Amino acid sequence: MRRSSLPRVLPAVAVLLIAGSVALRAQSVILSETTRVTLTSSMHPVPAGQPFTLTASVTTPQGGAVPGGTVQFIDEMTLNVLGRAEAARPSIEVRGLPPGRHAIRAEYSGTDAFLPLVVQPSQSAALELMVQAVPQLVLASSRNPSRSGEVVTLTAKVSAPGAIPTGTVTFRACDAVIAAGVTLDGAGLASFITSALPEGDCPINVAYHGDAIHAPATSALDQSVAPFMGDTSLLSRGM
Repeated sequence: MRRSSLPRVLPAVAVLLIAGSVALRAQSVILSETTRVTLTSSMHPVPAGQPFTLTASVTTPQGGAVPGGTVQFIDEMTLNVLGRAEAARPSIEVRGLPPGRHAIRAEYSGTDAFLPLVVQPSQSAALELMVQAVPQLVLASSRNPSRSGEVVTLTAKVSAPGAIPTGTVTFRACDAVIAAGVTLDGAGLASFITSALPEGDCPINVAYHGDAIHAPATSALDQSVAPFMGDTSLLSRGM
């Protein structure tokens, strides 16, 4: 029976394959670089409807910039992707986030586009961001028009969906502060009584300073104060 010569060839082939594999491994050394992501916001807190900018920074442990890849920004409260940007310029403008607390995270994709260098993915810590509800602020006068020296009550009402706004307001007449730090009551009302409004047409302004979940707001009205028209008969009699 004739024996095949193949077994005598296999060792040489195996040696060649092993040698080739070693050479291949020697030429395929992968350099791995870890990364770090930080995230900042241009505003905090953010009034609802107000655009703001999220900016990520992606660096190596030595503080150098990464050569490529992308960054995506995720709202972990809703799992919505707010936007994506190249790692070289990792900023996006955000608008339309609903009022409430949000946890935003930036995730870097990493890249293997520069083999044998592989840049590893990473993500930032969650950035806690409060989007404040924008309240409605209404200013009213108990007497308008009024006369100089007459008692006038100015009332500010601050309202918003959900929780009743808390905090303080400041009243101004003709750009001069006439009452500062007036506290809202449990219904969102603040009042100030005065008999010292200046004569003439004078704008009355009120500013609400906001609280943890409500943004600041302002309101105004035009107050007309006529000169005092008293009894002049005493003056005519020399009294």
